[in-house]
Amino acid sequence: MPRSFPLALPSPTRNNEAPKPPRQEEKHSCDAYMELKLRFRDIGRLAAIGETLGRDFLTAMPDGAYKARLGQIAFLFRRMHEDLTQEKIAQLLDEARAHEFVHPGEWDEWDQANLREMEALYRRHCHIGGELMEQKARLEYVGRRKHQAFLKSGDWNEAKVFLQEQIDLNKKIADMQQEATGFASPYDNLLRNYMPDISMQQIDELFADYKHALDKLLPDIEERQTHKEPAIPLSGRYDASSQMWLNRSLLKTMKFDFSRGGLYETGHNPVEGGTPDDTRLVISVADEQNFMRGLKSALHEGGHGLYIQGLPREVWRYQPVGQDLGAAMQESQALLIDMIVGRSQAFFKFLAPRVEGLFLDLGNPELTPHNLYRLRTDVKRTVLRRDADEVTYFFHILLRYRLEKEIFDGNLNITDLPEAWSAGMQELFGIKPDNPREGILQDVHWFVGKFGYFPSYAIGHMAAAQFTETMRDDIGDLDSYILEANLEPIKTWLNEKVHSKGRLVRFNDLIKNVTGRPLDPDALVRHIQRRYL
Repeated sequence: MPRSFPLALPSPTRNNEAPKPPRQEEKHSCDAYMELKLRFRDIGRLAAIGETLGRDFLTAMPDGAYKARLGQIAFLFRRMHEDLTQEKIAQLLDEARAHEFVHPGEWDEWDQANLREMEALYRRHCHIGGELMEQKARLEYVGRRKHQAFLKSGDWNEAKVFLQEQIDLNKKIADMQQEATGFASPYDNLLRNYMPDISMQQIDELFADYKHALDKLLPDIEERQTHKEPAIPLSGRYDASSQMWLNRSLLKTMKFDFSRGGLYETGHNPVEGGTPDDTRLVISVADEQNFMRGLKSALHEGGHGLYIQGLPREVWRYQPVGQDLGAAMQESQALLIDMIVGRSQAFFKFLAPRVEGLFLDLGNPELTPHNLYRLRTDVKRTVLRRDADEVTYFFHILLRYRLEKEIFDGNLNITDLPEAWSAGMQELFGIKPDNPREGILQDVHWFVGKFGYFPSYAIGHMAAAQFTETMRDDIGDLDSYILEANLEPIKTWLNEKVHSKGRLVRFNDLIKNVTGRPLDPDALVRHIQRRYL
């Protein structure tokens, strides 16, 4: 029989192994490197404070604190930037590099990686002034509130003024970064802010291959669906507090550590983040007409949370090598739980009887495993990215990626952006948005300055499928674990192979180390074929 949800919070995991000494405090023969570790420790502490302030901004902060909080966050980001880009940091990096060259035997792979990441962070920021980073942080949080207002009003003429300010600021920063990095274009630099090891050329190649496959698969999937009985839409009322109980219970089943984190609701858009010691996940306020929306969000943020909590915090807390590998790896972990595990038939066979009991609706045909699975795997072209299915989601990302490139290459003016959006939707989907809310205004990303983030969703989906194939080879039938509400083997595998590595190796190297081959879309194509054809 499948195990029921635990009724109490799990106790923190303990074992008999002696804790490893924290490496950031461990003595090293290179004095310059020792000082760098201390300086980056303090920068890391400031970043953790920033994460906590950001979580509070999204959840519990009173409206009256808005202006003061903007100033606090903006100042904090400026302070971190100025600490990172001091001339003394450059001097210490040079001295540490020289020591590593002369005494290679005194640098193990973790210290080498830590120094590499220190240097990469410095080079990405050293040509940018502190006032620009302060302005960027302020605009990010202003953008969250602005986006809500624009969605409500639907006023593109007002929205484009603020969006132009974000574009101009990010262009200026990208141009400055290009001086240090030498990447092909300003947009390539924006991409590297979120995916440091992934170039625009690599994305172009991966996207072209995957689109070629999807262009053939999608018509077959849509044709096959015409022969299936349509899913029954949800029509009940699903109490918000019960939904949150369900979502938290699922996180417990995933072995999310509630002694180091939590799940909260926000009136803003959810955002990935948190720290390994304080992983506060935020999802949108529950929709009482459709519990599946909150469920999807909880699974997605839960995947992020497992990754964050699995980072090597005890040994490398606050050091660059102990951080995550960027947005593509973050999204791979979220999408593995949300799309691959959380949309499987086994997941809904496990979930359905519990949902019937929780919402006191036994025997409702809307809540059968088959119907819930059909609802979640219904492939339908839609103008809204957040409502998109697993198959067509890629085309939403491709549209935004193309537009971002044109904007930052100087080939697309903001005045023409809505028309370019509609034309892209027509080309990729054969449909157009009826109004700005369904088009250019729907996403928060650009309004908070996250240009270059969208491709990470598609890259992460490919990586998630590739990881899953290898995981199946290593631990066996995943469906049997899911049916028994035993997700610990999945979490343990991910902890060992991905989470615990931090930034020891770079994204592309980690993919190859774990799966035995470079990243490609083939595993994702096979996943789509198995599930939808």
